[in-house]
Amino acid sequence: MLEMKIKIEVPDLAAAISKLADAIAVDPTILTPDMPRPSAAPAAPVVPQAAPVSPVPTTMPGPAPAAPAAPVAPTPVPVVNPTPAPAAVPTPAPVTPQAPTPAPETAASHSNPAPAVPTATPPAYTLDQIARAGAALVDMGKMDALLALLGKYGIAAVTQLQPTQYGTFATELRALGAQI
Repeated sequence: MLEMKIKIEVPDLAAAISKLADAIAVDPTILTPDMPRPSAAPAAPVVPQAAPVSPVPTTMPGPAPAAPAAPVAPTPVPVVNPTPAPAAVPTPAPVTPQAPTPAPETAASHSNPAPAVPTATPPAYTLDQIARAGAALVDMGKMDALLALLGKYGIAAVTQLQPTQYGTFATELRALGAQI
């Protein structure tokens, strides 16, 4: 004879059983009439104990065979034609191109002008950026072109430029080959 001992450890078994009992107590309709009703007193904690295990029988009893059912007449199934007749396919009418007709002008179309397209504001240059671009032109050997540009503005050095002139001066420096 073979003897087996199985030990099952469930750390929170007592708490789980208490929660189950509380859930059943909340809805007593889920209990069947032959089941005992839970008492209001807290149950003592259940301590699992190992029980002797009997040998497993080689043949397990199965469910009782069901009584043969009365024969049922088959339900007629409607027959559907698997290949439907081809439907008539409409042919598209030839399309002749037409010139677009101008929309009639109304007083409302003249009173609502098209919205203005926003334009990008020119970048704001600093005196330091302009001075560096001028120094780069001198390094490239374009000192004469830079002096001619300064003379065009009536100044002897870039420090004499007005802040409102920075943008146009930078554009002309770029035309001379400066990176600004």
